[in-house]
Amino acid sequence: MAPTARLKILFLHKQILFPRDTGGKIRVLNLLKHLAKWHDVTYVANLRAGEEAHLPEMAGLGLRCELVPGESSGRGGARFYAEAVRNLVSEYPFTVSRNYDPRVRAKVAELLAGEPFDVLVCDTIVMARHTIGLPGPASVLFQHNVEAQILKRHADVAGGILKRRYMRGQWRKMVRFERSCGGHFDAVVAVSEPDKALFARDYGWGHVHAIGTAVDEEFFRPGTAEEVPGRVLFLGSMDWMPNQDGVRWFVREVWPAVRAAHPGAAFHVVGRNPPAEVRGLASVAGVTVVGGVPDVRPHLAAAAVVVVPLLVGGGTRLKIYEAMATGRPVVSTGIGAEGLPIVSGEHYIRADDPAAFAAAVVALLGSAESRRVLGRAADAFVRQSCGSEPVARQFEAVCRGVVAHRSGPAAV
Repeated sequence: MAPTARLKILFLHKQILFPRDTGGKIRVLNLLKHLAKWHDVTYVANLRAGEEAHLPEMAGLGLRCELVPGESSGRGGARFYAEAVRNLVSEYPFTVSRNYDPRVRAKVAELLAGEPFDVLVCDTIVMARHTIGLPGPASVLFQHNVEAQILKRHADVAGGILKRRYMRGQWRKMVRFERSCGGHFDAVVAVSEPDKALFARDYGWGHVHAIGTAVDEEFFRPGTAEEVPGRVLFLGSMDWMPNQDGVRWFVREVWPAVRAAHPGAAFHVVGRNPPAEVRGLASVAGVTVVGGVPDVRPHLAAAAVVVVPLLVGGGTRLKIYEAMATGRPVVSTGIGAEGLPIVSGEHYIRADDPAAFAAAVVALLGSAESRRVLGRAADAFVRQSCGSEPVARQFEAVCRGVVAHRSGPAAV
């Protein structure tokens, strides 16, 4: 195949990419807005109730969408917990079972049987059951995290013996399932060199390619509004457990010291679907749980300091690059900044215990010059190193590589 030939790509994801309210959606959006210009991309996903209004935005990317009506139980509700209990007897991890839809698998099979696709891209192992065993073209698994690593970290910090046992069981299931997935794909794409090394060490995968973490440098820009004095911001999907744990830790362990030094400081939690326990943090002085917003940029622009107090996580955090691209100073734990090629003291401030984290936030709130210097260096780094088009080219190169090494149909 000529290096400039257009590829016919079948891209499988669990949902549409708008609203852009999760890191997973944004990471894929930063790729597909370019890949859909260079290649013919067919996008398969569930379409959930209320998402119809965003279909014009999907069409605007230049994608051909093949969508299957679907639904998902909200996290934390009675149905969610009932599904979690039933999963105790399943061979699959809960997140894999919860996102499996036989109608999506049937749609993928129909498309593969009817059209000559060059490459199938499966977005994370959460969707892998929809493709495993189907005859198809060259295939790529796009892994945003090492999923077992996240569950292991949850198990290590979980409170209560029942929760700890449940999370350990989920971790063991995920190790088995995640390890088995690698052999079903011609290549795996990881989002950092540390993740690539973990896949090689723990699973023996030798076909992993690491790409960079991209930010939409045109969408996120500094100077769009003035900061609000004393405003501290956390930005992230609040239906993701690592974000919930991190925000609770920050409010309980860090925030009292920040408020003692800056009594007028305000902490805003911005992100979709905050559960009751997170909403309850608004009872703490100075804390506001904003919830989901149509556009995060005004909230980033208003922040004096952005915090990423994660104790559990995997992959890389887009929220850090988005804050940096807005020219805002960031304080993060080491896990929060894991996998990103940024330097503490130059691009952000690393703090891993409550006292150090509070001291960093207090110091930045007290010095407009420190905020300005750190924010400018962060923005300059992002614009020089983290543009979305170069990262999309890295992903494209992986797709071309697997196509070049595969010919004719084979088992996915």
